[in-house]
Amino acid sequence: MTDLYDWPCQGTRPKAPKIDGATSAHRALGRRLAAIHAMYLLEIGRLRRAMERTIAGDEHTGHLRDAVSSMQMMSNVRQYGVLCGRQCAALTIHHTIEDEAIFPLLHGREAGLTAVVERLMAEHLVIHDLLEALEAAAVDTVKAPGPDSFARLRTAFETLERAIQSHFGYEQEELEEAIGYFDVPL
Repeated sequence: MTDLYDWPCQGTRPKAPKIDGATSAHRALGRRLAAIHAMYLLEIGRLRRAMERTIAGDEHTGHLRDAVSSMQMMSNVRQYGVLCGRQCAALTIHHTIEDEAIFPLLHGREAGLTAVVERLMAEHLVIHDLLEALEAAAVDTVKAPGPDSFARLRTAFETLERAIQSHFGYEQEELEEAIGYFDVPL
């Protein structure tokens, strides 16, 4: 799974097969996943701004740790141990949709689609690791602010940001037809 850390990793990602009979209406239903992802991307944008202000010296470093620690995704990581791939009692809407609705309804439909779902689940585990690395870098920055800790923080954040953007794009593109065609509720 280490190759997953090398984002973007499009060369190793399976492609979902085109679905005979999928219509533009099916694809429109599938694009609703992008709206869910947009909420997470807004959160990442807020985190980027907090990091930039901290590095520039505009904010006390404690604010950055609070921003990272309060992120919805980090809250989920701490509570449930993984972002996706396991059933849990109460997940956020995004995780509930992927874990309990999207992935189970799509897995096993067709070998190519199953490979995509399995890859997405593997990427969720990598994103979980990247979130933990970001939180650790933020804590280190709070403990010992300076050029080295800021550089590690920026690297951890930018790696996570690229991973999430790449993952969301891949997920949206590969599942767009299948979500609508197989009537997966979002």
